[in-house]
Amino acid sequence: MRDGAPPTAFEFYLGGSVGPSLYVRLVDGRLLYEWASAGGYSGVVTEASPTGEEWARFREAVERLGVREWEPEYVSAHSCCDVTYWHLRLGMDGHSTVSRGANAYPGSSGPEVSKQFREFRAAVERLIGREP
Repeated sequence: MRDGAPPTAFEFYLGGSVGPSLYVRLVDGRLLYEWASAGGYSGVVTEASPTGEEWARFREAVERLGVREWEPEYVSAHSCCDVTYWHLRLGMDGHSTVSRGANAYPGSSGPEVSKQFREFRAAVERLIGREP
């Protein structure tokens, strides 16, 4: 299905003990997101309203980046201090993906953020109206 419908399930978190955090989730057809600093929650939840075209671009990015093939968990030897955590739950076109990591990312053999993951994060940020 290559349409502009939103996924059936979508939740993405990226953050840690330092630096900014982003939490995006689809709730009852509404896309809600929250930015925070230092790994906490700001308590300020904003709603985004992606168009069908924006959802279609997101779907294309998910396909192109192979998100459905991501492993359930990514960890590295660098997952002990100043950790950046991330979590993804995505239900789309009859497929379900649940993946998470701690200083480790799909397409990277170490703690470096992979191009694949950066592009996925950019696709999420475009959905909520933040051009990366």
